[in-house]
Amino acid sequence: MGLFDVDYNRLSWQNMPVRLRKSIHYAWLKCLVLPVVYLHGLFTTNRANNLYRLNHSSQVCYIEALLNDTFDNIDRGIFISEIEYHDPVYIYESLENKPVYIDLISEIGTSIILPPDPIPLYTDAEVSFTAPFFIVNVPSTIIFDITRMKALIDQYRLAGRTIYQIVTF
Repeated sequence: MGLFDVDYNRLSWQNMPVRLRKSIHYAWLKCLVLPVVYLHGLFTTNRANNLYRLNHSSQVCYIEALLNDTFDNIDRGIFISEIEYHDPVYIYESLENKPVYIDLISEIGTSIILPPDPIPLYTDAEVSFTAPFFIVNVPSTIIFDITRMKALIDQYRLAGRTIYQIVTF
């Protein structure tokens, strides 16, 4: 037994005087102790929930474990992936003396550009910070409430990692 595990039925029976240990007195004492038993149940449930929350932080492995515990306890197929960030390539005007040459597809491997060849171009959406910082991948076999999942993610994610996306695969 742990520190907060109390058997109130046994405790009330043991603390009764021997001459009063009758079924009617024991039933009356159990009725008196019933509110305390109810409050103790609320306390132990709240304590277990708080210990679970304290054991999980904003690290990716803990958020994955939390989501899998909540929504996919058997297969545990929910995982979090980072988006691929690309450093932007800027094209300069000829007056700036910072030339970036862009090859045609037919010129790959034959150009004067140093490796990596070719230099890829990305759109503003691919290199901006408005893109999602992480993606929560959920298997399509899982039936889940998206508002509850967003609430759990918002509760545990880092404050600066505000943008995320939930994708089913």
